[in-house]
Amino acid sequence: MSKRIILIGYMGAGKSTLGKSLAAQLGFPFIDSDFEIEKKFGKSISTIFAEKGEVGFRELETQFIQNLSDSTSFVLSTGGGLPCFNGNLLILNSLGYTFYLKNESKVLAERILNSTIERPIVKGKSFAELVDFIEENLKEREAFYLKSNYTLTPEEQTVEYIIETLNLKK
Repeated sequence: MSKRIILIGYMGAGKSTLGKSLAAQLGFPFIDSDFEIEKKFGKSISTIFAEKGEVGFRELETQFIQNLSDSTSFVLSTGGGLPCFNGNLLILNSLGYTFYLKNESKVLAERILNSTIERPIVKGKSFAELVDFIEENLKEREAFYLKSNYTLTPEEQTVEYIIETLNLKK
């Protein structure tokens, strides 16, 4: 029986880091939606966003997850906004088990500022400005995130917890 585990949450939540560890532990392929879209189009997310606009980019995300329905077991890390558009959360919930990695805005801001990943949307913001930006964004996005199958507190965001929750012990 195939198992599909989908990690959602705001940028900096740790979706890719946890997803890679979880996939390695389970022997499942790891899929990062942003990376796969960049690979397919040979362009960065920020370039695709600039060329196609947000609506165009969100459409590419929807097409990408719709194409996963033929896949067997995997661990998917989504872009932060992916679950919030085009009914994508319903698609994700129908694909597999969705986990929202919930974190405080100050923790997210710190992770984003310390990250090596370029995030044009937050470039040049101070810590305080970034916290405000995240809090505003989360007001809109959390309504979607909370419709995932599971909401994980920071303490629950471990490989062991997810494996135990889904009873995937080998």
